[in-house]
Amino acid sequence: MAGSEGNQPSNGGGFDLLRRATQAMMSKTAPPDDDNIDHIGTDTPGSGIATPQPDPHDKRLPGIMSYFGQSGPPTPTRALSAAQSSQSEGKEPQAAASNDGAEKSGTQTPRSGGAQAPAAKGKLTIKIAEARGLRKCRDPYVVAVFQRSELISGGPRPSEDDENLSATPTATGSIAIQRQASDSGRPMAIPMRSRQSSNTSISDYNTFRNRSVNKLFTNPKWDAEAVFDVVDSNFLVDISVYDHSATGEEFLGHVNIQAPKDRELPVRGWFPLQGHANTVAENAPTGDIYVEALYQRTEKKHFGPTDFEILRLIGKGTFGQVYQVRKKDTQRIYAMKVLQKKVIVQKKEVAHTVGERNILVRTATTDSPFIVGLKFSFQTPSELYLVTDYMSGGELFWHLQKEGRFDERRAKFYIAELILAIQHLHNNDIVYRDLKPENILLDANGHIALCDFGLSKANLTKNDTTNTFCGTTEYLAPEVLLDESGYTKMVDFWSLGVLVFEMCCGWSPFYAEDTQQMYKNIAFGKVRFPRDTLSQEGRNFVKGLLNRNPKHRLGAIDDAEELKRHPFFDDIDWNLLAQKRITPPFKPKLKSETDVSYFDPEFTTAMEQNGSLNERAAALAQGYAASTPLSPSVQANFQGFTFVDESALDDHMRDRFHGDDEDMDDGHHHRSGGNDDDWDNLDDLNLRNANRMSGIVKTSSHDEQMVGGSHFDV
Repeated sequence: MAGSEGNQPSNGGGFDLLRRATQAMMSKTAPPDDDNIDHIGTDTPGSGIATPQPDPHDKRLPGIMSYFGQSGPPTPTRALSAAQSSQSEGKEPQAAASNDGAEKSGTQTPRSGGAQAPAAKGKLTIKIAEARGLRKCRDPYVVAVFQRSELISGGPRPSEDDENLSATPTATGSIAIQRQASDSGRPMAIPMRSRQSSNTSISDYNTFRNRSVNKLFTNPKWDAEAVFDVVDSNFLVDISVYDHSATGEEFLGHVNIQAPKDRELPVRGWFPLQGHANTVAENAPTGDIYVEALYQRTEKKHFGPTDFEILRLIGKGTFGQVYQVRKKDTQRIYAMKVLQKKVIVQKKEVAHTVGERNILVRTATTDSPFIVGLKFSFQTPSELYLVTDYMSGGELFWHLQKEGRFDERRAKFYIAELILAIQHLHNNDIVYRDLKPENILLDANGHIALCDFGLSKANLTKNDTTNTFCGTTEYLAPEVLLDESGYTKMVDFWSLGVLVFEMCCGWSPFYAEDTQQMYKNIAFGKVRFPRDTLSQEGRNFVKGLLNRNPKHRLGAIDDAEELKRHPFFDDIDWNLLAQKRITPPFKPKLKSETDVSYFDPEFTTAMEQNGSLNERAAALAQGYAASTPLSPSVQANFQGFTFVDESALDDHMRDRFHGDDEDMDDGHHHRSGGNDDDWDNLDDLNLRNANRMSGIVKTSSHDEQMVGGSHFDV
């Protein structure tokens, strides 16, 4: 590690030098301060530059492999800077089953935290047959989540028990998407390429209308059944009931069921539906739901490409593709990232690729509800495969682009869950380093899941620093640009501040067409809040996160706990939030677990329109080599990539992980200087950024020294 923090900088000469240097470097003069607009900057009026608003005709591309955070060709605003060194508590109320035909109802409490037992291999079959006594609803359906895999049922079967609805049909037609004007106080969505309204059409609406005018359901029956892969020791099943109502997705109640761990003791019975902590009294759930759960232990098995059916392309990037796949034996839907070894080696990204897999394994074997879960990883002579949870709600970037901005309540919910995700990483000595909307996914219930750990670094304790220049330009912390002595985990909280601003205001606070200008904005620019956005507590929260001195930044003393105590979150119960017992402010509208409405049609329709892509997908599914075989010395870099999820895995990782990550991230990339005031010294800014094109800097080829060794044998 580079070293620990020293004394805090004074508020004197260092910051005066910063102001003078800022004035000398800025080519633009800041507009006069508006007393009615809050801003973040120095105490000297007019020395910064106003927060740039995006050009409404901006043609920038979104991160095309944003499901896993890989980027294609770099662009000014979403330029992923791959690290060029390449080494770079409350309880759920119990839901007791009634005795009506029930053999056994598992204890209805979530498992407690702490160390987990070795994962039990097997399959869990869940059947959801019917509900009774629901509030009158038009099109009820269920969402079941087990170990972050999802079952999304269809609508109910016709039933004579439910009553007819005599109502005047509403006018046909699509539901308009409202976009507000783009002045400084209202949202403005930066245009997307090939991003279209995803899930509303006249035919869909007519189908819904024809069903809904004829029937109201109180005792719906479904043909909902799923077989889940059991990959860890958490046997809690969350089942939620929703209604496709005329006004949106209406929450009707949920139940947590502790699934059986013994085939001889199945769960079968009626379970009363419960509300979430924020369910209002007039919408309190009524009724029960009938559930069956049966566990079957299976023999350990190593999976490969032939165990999965490729359904659709959902992302594409520099190193490979991301597919929506169906596991053949259980029919579960997953996301499968396929990376070409040859390209990884050529791009000198071996270390970060294996590092991403290692961090996914580490988070997969711990309790991290807001981090995407790794299910399986395996390899062929030419490709690497990472199989993770499929998050059917799509990426937060998609929703933010579509809506322009979020209201404060919705943004606060996402930020609060993100804080818990970051806290989990930091508590496990992992710095994330690439927080942005493209790397945040939504599940079927509307909760977030953080993905893409290709730029993350493990084994970075509170006072340790690291030096690798990496991240996405708009979200880079100033100390990444300016501090020769390195940076700490506080860079994640700076990025979080940028994200809060972007969610609530509709644009990035430091964006500029020119990358060098964006660096200057990050290091010295003044941030102004538009009128009518964010409460005073919200603005203070953003100001605390966007403190350019990392030692004074919100979270510097007590990490995420400090953020959680901020007045902005006074209305958040963190224990309930961690248990997902707060109803999300937005619920994706989904037809099934294979729904791709919230993914870019450019990708989801690509296999239908591109024969060669279809042929490649077929070859990948069969495990055929797609390129010239690599030499044994190069293959050795990927030894141990397969995720077997055995009890010895944790011990093996503890023995090997620390040394691996040390070398691959910082081995030959330490900066000089250790003065605490150096972080705001811009004397060498242009020199250090001279070779950075769209956020990328060329450094020593550390991977070339590593290829051919067994450095990544885990």
